[in-house]
Amino acid sequence: MSRFKTPKFWYSSEDSYISKLLMPFSKIYELSNSLKLNNAITKKINKPVICIGSILHGGAGKTPVVKFVAELLNRKKYNPHILASGKAGYIRNVMRVDSSKHSYLQVGDEPILSSEVCPTWIGKDRVKSAEAAILAGADIIIVDSGFLDNSLEKDLQILVIDSTQKFGNQHIFPAGPLIESINSGIQKADAILIIGVQNSALEEKIYTLKNNVPVFYAKMDPDSSVNVKKGDKVIAFCGLGYPEKFKKTLEKMELSILDFIAFADHHPYTFTEVQKLIRVSKNSHTKLVTTRKDYIKIPEIFRNEINVIDIKLSFTGKAFSDIILKAAATTIKSH
Repeated sequence: MSRFKTPKFWYSSEDSYISKLLMPFSKIYELSNSLKLNNAITKKINKPVICIGSILHGGAGKTPVVKFVAELLNRKKYNPHILASGKAGYIRNVMRVDSSKHSYLQVGDEPILSSEVCPTWIGKDRVKSAEAAILAGADIIIVDSGFLDNSLEKDLQILVIDSTQKFGNQHIFPAGPLIESINSGIQKADAILIIGVQNSALEEKIYTLKNNVPVFYAKMDPDSSVNVKKGDKVIAFCGLGYPEKFKKTLEKMELSILDFIAFADHHPYTFTEVQKLIRVSKNSHTKLVTTRKDYIKIPEIFRNEINVIDIKLSFTGKAFSDIILKAAATTIKSH
């Protein structure tokens, strides 16, 4: 179960001493992943498989993209099911996530969120998870975080990149945030989705490595229905792979941030921690704010004391939606 706080040197503009010291371990990590991928037996299933991936440890913005794709397919009368790794939970067997029965400790926080959009499965064996989903009626499989898993043949692979975060210091874990090389990740991608403002330098790097890959942009905006408004004094907290992204969202909302507390990614909140946050908030006459992903890990007795900042993706035009629907339609016909 991951409980890892992102090191600052991962996103430093200069190579740190620690990063250089960890380089040999990065080589071992890269070799291990390469052997795993090269030795995997890839199975083609009789349903379309759309993979949403990242080549970073946390924070690139995959979860809202998975949600967008699932909701799009739902609207078009498909029956998508999501395959999530569930690595942040302790259950490893193939299982359909039920938010009314399962906790984030069992199945992970992201699968709980995904299950609110469409049926979601966890399990170490992605092939068995896909087969279970198909038996349950899935006509399209969405793989969340599948770039380092070759067990399923994919019909469409979408690489998600954050325009601010980019590739960090461009080193592989643990010397940096990459789970595989930039070249390897981009070569796999059938399409790339950049979340944030247009970044010509990032595009140039992508096209240098793969000149014909389609690149799309999306904005991640706070939902207008949240219970905070411009000028409100807030204390914010989160447990994310890249907490700066949440902080930038709050700044975009023009909130007055009195304090910002970053916990480790997938952090499980204790009664004591939440009680302390609530006490500090009340004493300073501020609102407590966090992400949806963090909110589901807060003991229910305290949830009405905390404001959730929901976000949504927005696109200019429908080009990105079109590639999803084209892949779905083409592969369903071929299957």
